[in-house]
Amino acid sequence: MDAADPDLPDAAVEHISQMLTLAKSKHQEAIAMLGTPDPSAVPRLREVLRLLDEVELLADDASTYIETEVMKAALKDLHFQQASVRMAIAQLEQLKVRSLWATPWPWITIMALALIIAQALR
Repeated sequence: MDAADPDLPDAAVEHISQMLTLAKSKHQEAIAMLGTPDPSAVPRLREVLRLLDEVELLADDASTYIETEVMKAALKDLHFQQASVRMAIAQLEQLKVRSLWATPWPWITIMALALIIAQALR
């Protein structure tokens, strides 16, 4: 750790290093999940957000020991990523609510029409 305070004990430096390594691992996992397509993205995005929140806790904790411009920039990027995921979740949930096809009524109507047509063709 180049930016570590030279007065920090070796145990603290090791602890910071471990926190940042774990944060990096969780961040990579979260970013990898963003590229995974699935029919219901909201639960996956909630998991991404949970991982990013854990990364934030680890990074905030590490930044109490060392405060560099790189760390500040990384936290700023992380906050932007969290906001983007929150916005994506909100948009998907809003689309789900607004979609007529998300309710059973269009499907029931189509089934009823199909039955009426089938009855008429007999």
